[in-house]
Amino acid sequence: MRNITIKGLRKSFGGKTVLSGLNFSLSEGNRLALIGENGTGKSTLMKIMSGQLPLDAGDIFGLENGCVYIAQDFSGDDDQTIQEFLSRRLSNQSKVLQLLEQSKFDLGKNQERLSSVRCGDLSGGEKKKLEIASGLASGALFLALDEPENHLDYQTIEWLIKALEKHRGGLIFVSHDQYLIDQLADRILELEDGQITEYAMRYDEYLAEKERQVAGQSRQWMMEKKTIARLRQTVEMMKLRASRSSDTAKTYQQAKRRLEKMKDQHGPRPTAEAEKPRVSLGTVDQKKGKFIVSLQNLCFAYGRHQIFRDASAELRFGEKVVMFGRNGSGKSTLINLLTGKLQPQSGLAKMGVGIRWQMMTQDHLEGINGKLSALEVLQSQLSLPEHRCRALLAGYGLKSDSVYKPLEVLSGGQRARFKLALTFAKEPEFLILDEPTNHVDPSTWEAIVEAIKGYNGTVLAITHDRSFIDEIADTLWVIEDHKVRVFPGNLSEFLVEG
Repeated sequence: MRNITIKGLRKSFGGKTVLSGLNFSLSEGNRLALIGENGTGKSTLMKIMSGQLPLDAGDIFGLENGCVYIAQDFSGDDDQTIQEFLSRRLSNQSKVLQLLEQSKFDLGKNQERLSSVRCGDLSGGEKKKLEIASGLASGALFLALDEPENHLDYQTIEWLIKALEKHRGGLIFVSHDQYLIDQLADRILELEDGQITEYAMRYDEYLAEKERQVAGQSRQWMMEKKTIARLRQTVEMMKLRASRSSDTAKTYQQAKRRLEKMKDQHGPRPTAEAEKPRVSLGTVDQKKGKFIVSLQNLCFAYGRHQIFRDASAELRFGEKVVMFGRNGSGKSTLINLLTGKLQPQSGLAKMGVGIRWQMMTQDHLEGINGKLSALEVLQSQLSLPEHRCRALLAGYGLKSDSVYKPLEVLSGGQRARFKLALTFAKEPEFLILDEPTNHVDPSTWEAIVEAIKGYNGTVLAITHDRSFIDEIADTLWVIEDHKVRVFPGNLSEFLVEG
C-alpha cells in the first residue's frame, strides 16, 4: 500500500515553531479530517505534504506518489482566462470539464466561457469549483483540501462529497462544516502544540472524548470565572458606595486588589474546552426612535389577584430592557399581554405596527411538536435546505445524530440551543427572551451575551441571572407594587441606589 510518511517534522515561521517533531502517515484509502485551532499549522502541514513548502527538519517519504493541495483561496491569476488557468494545471482537460459540468459550473454555449471569461470576473463559488475540479482531475493519488466548503452552495457541497467518496487514494482535509466531516472522515487528526493525536472515530465521538478529557479542568476554570464575575459586581457596588462615603473606601480598595490578583492567577481559558456556539443575531435596519412597545394605564388581574394597576412604560427601537421583579410579580404576564395571549381589563399593552418580533419562551418546545426533530422543525419554519439547517444547528452545538432525534428526548441544554438557533435565525428586529440562560452551559451563555451585546435591534428580557442582566441591560423595568418602574441602568446600579 502506497503512502506519504512524515517523521520528525519541524517547521517554524519568524522564530515561532508551528510543527515540532511531528510524525504522521497518510495511506491509500484513508479519509482524515484535520482539526485544530487557527494558527496551529494545518495548512502548513498539507502544503509540506504536497511539496509546496520545504520542511526545516525531519523526513518525508512518498511524495513521488503525488499529492495535490487544494487551497482555501483562489491560487490562480485573476487576469487569466478559465482556459489559461486549467491549461497551466492539466494537459488533458476532458476530465476536469466533465467535473465542472457535474458541479453545474456554467461553461457557456459551446464552452465559450472558457476562453472569454477572466478568472477575476468569476464568483467565489466558481473559483472554488475550478480549484477543486482541477485537483480532482489531476490524477494524484493523494488529495489535501483546505476548507473546501468555502463559497460553495449546498448543492455543490453534495456534489463534492460524492466526488470525494469516489476517490480511491488518500484524503486529508480541513473543514468547519460538520456535515462534510461526518460524511467523509473515518478518522480525526487533532493538531495541537505542533503534534498530531489520532482518533480512530467519528467527529461526534471525538468531541465526546475531548469533553471527557478536559471536564475537570474546564469545570475548575469556569468556577474561578464565575467567582471573578461575582467579585467584579461586588467591587462595582463598593465603588459606588465609596464615592459617597469615605468609610467604605478602604474595604473597596481591598476588594479591588483581591479581584486583580484573582484575574492575574486565572490565566487563559483551557484550549481544549468545548467549542463556543456560533450564536448570531445579525443586524437590522436602524429605526431610531421607532415605537416598539407601549404600556398605558395598564390594569390586569387574575380574578381578585391584582397584577397591574395603572402601569405605564415605553420601549423604543434599539433599547435593551430587562424586566426584574420577584416571582409572581407579573413579568411573564406582561409578556403575554404584549403578545396578545392575554387581554387587559383596562388600559393598553401593545406593540407598534409591523414589528418583526420573535420570542424565546421558558418552555423551549411551546407550540412545537416534540416528536419532530430539530432538523425537521428548522426546515419547516425557515424554508431552508437540509444542509443549511444542519450547518445552523451545528453552529449551536447540535451535531451528528442529535439533529435527527425527537426534540422531546433531548436534554434541557440541547433544547435551549435548538430554540436559540430557531429564534435567532428568523432575524427579528424585536427579540423577547423569557429566561434565555436556563439550561445553557457557560460557553453558550457567553455566546448569547456576545450576540445580544452586538445586536442593534431591540431586546426585552426576563431573567433572574444577575450577571446576564449586568452584561446586556441598559434599562430595567422593575415590576413592583403593580406598576412598572423604569430604571436607567443595570442591576448592580439599581441595587446600590435602591
